[in-house]
Amino acid sequence: MKFLTTLLTFFVLFCEFAYAHEVAITFDDLPGAQEESAEKEKLLNKRILTALDKFKAPAIGFVCEGKLYSQKETKEKTAILQSWIDHGHPLGNHTYSHPSLSSSKLEEFEKDVLKGAPVSKKLMNDAGLEYIYFRHPYLDTGTTKEMRSSFEAFLKKEGYVIAPVTIDTNDWKFDQQLRENPKDKEKIIQNYLEHTKKKFAFYEKASKEIFGRNISHTWILHVNLINSYVMEDLLKIVYEMGYDFVTLDKALEDEAYSEHDNYYPPFGVSWLCRWDFTRGKIVDWSQDPELD
Repeated sequence: MKFLTTLLTFFVLFCEFAYAHEVAITFDDLPGAQEESAEKEKLLNKRILTALDKFKAPAIGFVCEGKLYSQKETKEKTAILQSWIDHGHPLGNHTYSHPSLSSSKLEEFEKDVLKGAPVSKKLMNDAGLEYIYFRHPYLDTGTTKEMRSSFEAFLKKEGYVIAPVTIDTNDWKFDQQLRENPKDKEKIIQNYLEHTKKKFAFYEKASKEIFGRNISHTWILHVNLINSYVMEDLLKIVYEMGYDFVTLDKALEDEAYSEHDNYYPPFGVSWLCRWDFTRGKIVDWSQDPELD
């Protein structure tokens, strides 16, 4: 009996070790969240890519192709997308104009998805890479079962795989604070870094409560000003928490991502919250660190 108990303990620890502390880094809103000049966006992207290179951290960038045309610098902004591929990071589809699925007519939303693909897909194919991932704007996956099923059937027909999110560190909120109050830069950055630590710790705890282990995570970030300043610090924090940086392909090998969810509110949340909602709510989400 003692031997069986020891063997079971070893097996549980092995399973925990096998999946624990892996995170795939994903960036939304390429070539830049604020639709600034190509010169400014090139600098933001360069800082982020340099930090990723330093930590040998793979990432994927989700593109809103409408942003390529907003400043009449299409060639220059397309070159920014190419720089991601040159650094070894694939591109995915984040629609053309970043609409919300729940507030759109399904046919129009699907047209926006198709319109958001040509440039990124060509860049990927020219590099000999598959262009397969889709990220929902606002993480809005549809407010009804029928809407979601219809859209997911469309994605499957077009050859897309959905890119879920388990860790959201609210970077866009801190970026907004920074742009509105640049004189408070150091304070805002420090708050952001501390918030990131708390969010990772909370989602790890939630994962263990739901699945009995820490799953391979997917982390959503954006190409924005604050991340261009602190990307290296963010990676250092997560690395020191024991996480390995893996590709999205690798993270999605975790069987947790085959879990069904029937969460239909229009506002996007972590897939952990969706799975917990579907299973019957065992996590205390009031403890999820949020900004005022």
